[in-house]
Amino acid sequence: GGMGGQMPQILGLFKPVVGSGAQYQITAKNGTMHYAYAIVGKEDVEGSTGYWMEMRMESPGMPGETVMKHLMVLGGDRPQIKRMIMQSPGRPPMEMPMGMMLGMGQRGQGAGASDTSPGEKVGSETITVPAGTFECDHYRKQEPRGPVDVWISSKVPPYGMVKMSSGEMTMVLEKVLSNETSH
Repeated sequence: GGMGGQMPQILGLFKPVVGSGAQYQITAKNGTMHYAYAIVGKEDVEGSTGYWMEMRMESPGMPGETVMKHLMVLGGDRPQIKRMIMQSPGRPPMEMPMGMMLGMGQRGQGAGASDTSPGEKVGSETITVPAGTFECDHYRKQEPRGPVDVWISSKVPPYGMVKMSSGEMTMVLEKVLSNETSH
């Protein structure tokens, strides 16, 4: 994932804090894109706490910002998506029916809903990305298309990811976001 309009799979432990987020640059063979993940709200969902996570994407081939917003409830082994709203550039927001979401299966669940485990710890390293220098735990995960390396820091919400690299793409943290509100 990551190109062609699909949000990339973020690996790391989901720790939502309202108003916080991270902005990334993704480089792959078919270009460079920018993504942001931000926790923009919190609400009660059937007695549990739900967090609105907004994913924003801009790509050279599509002028404007695409926004996807998931209401995620923590619990069990992974967050569950309870609602999803999507807005394409120049169009009004549209809530996606949950039946459609369930029919899309694992691919359509987006960041946070599928297996976000970073894999096995390789070690600890200090790495520098456009957002600065971070002390990170380095993990490696075997995926169907080959190994994925992930560097995670507790200082980067909501997943801790500073860098992710696979044979197909590289994703680096451009900046840590604060005081975020819904777009």
